[in-house]
Amino acid sequence: MIRGLYTSATGMLALMNKQDVISNNLANVNTTGFKRDYASITSFPDALLYASEKSVGASAAQTPLGWLSTGVGIGETGFINTDAPLRHTGSMLDVALSGNGLFAVGTQAGERYTRNGSFGIDGLSRLVDQDGNLVLGENGAIAISGDEVFIDETGNIYVDDTFIDKLKIRQFDADELEKAGSNLFISQTNGKASGARVRQKYLEGSNVDVTIEMVDMITTVRSFEANQKILKSQDEILGRAVNDVGRLA
Repeated sequence: MIRGLYTSATGMLALMNKQDVISNNLANVNTTGFKRDYASITSFPDALLYASEKSVGASAAQTPLGWLSTGVGIGETGFINTDAPLRHTGSMLDVALSGNGLFAVGTQAGERYTRNGSFGIDGLSRLVDQDGNLVLGENGAIAISGDEVFIDETGNIYVDDTFIDKLKIRQFDADELEKAGSNLFISQTNGKASGARVRQKYLEGSNVDVTIEMVDMITTVRSFEANQKILKSQDEILGRAVNDVGRLA
């Protein structure tokens, strides 16, 4: 019975963690360049149960009863790195990527990568992202001193028809990236040059599908409630065994 309480409790904890992931996805459904997170639930190794029988003058014999799960937990976690729909903004400093690639930005913690191409210009005439991180070109920070900014499909930047630099866009395999917060990614590799198509005056949306997330949330809540009912039932049976059966004995 105690094993049953533990199994139900681990299921509830895993479902709570999964619900946090779903809630975070829904909270970022309108976040530019956000990539949907996921968390799978996996079972712990099963345990083989035995029944011990001992007759008078004989040694104990164990008879296999079968396998019993020892609970579940969060297994694989990660994010879905698929393209999201692009929307036209009309701003010459908004850029989006079509295809596999990320913009490189310089932060205080080092180089990071993002799909959020909502850029601006800081007080030193440098191209920055929404958090003030420097948007990197192949030659470092990008200085914008002029009126008309044009960015072609390969990432070349022209200011008043003068070539300035090329956006540093890198491509990574799925297992080479991990989220670092603030819609940024970190990698232990340098990546490789990306052939992603740059779209000026566009921004990439979030790849979160609200319908899928809501269905997943309902399923998770119902699974949590089922575990909760099982836990309550086991607790009531255990209470009767201790209070009622124990008193009769």
